[in-house]
Amino acid sequence: MSKAEHIIANTSRTSRRKQGFLGQRGRIALLTLTMLLMLFVFYTQADVRADFASWTSLISG
Repeated sequence: MSKAEHIIANTSRTSRRKQGFLGQRGRIALLTLTMLLMLFVFYTQADVRADFASWTSLISG
């Protein structure tokens, strides 16, 4: 393999790599964990739980 063919082969391999730190599955996992953390933090607040209980009482009757 010549030097030019070797450079072309290595360049095409690196261009197929994912750009950035996370792939799609990593981004989805990070977004899901962040949303779960936010829900946990907000739901542990007393006034949020009271509002949620009043909303569910409106739905259930």
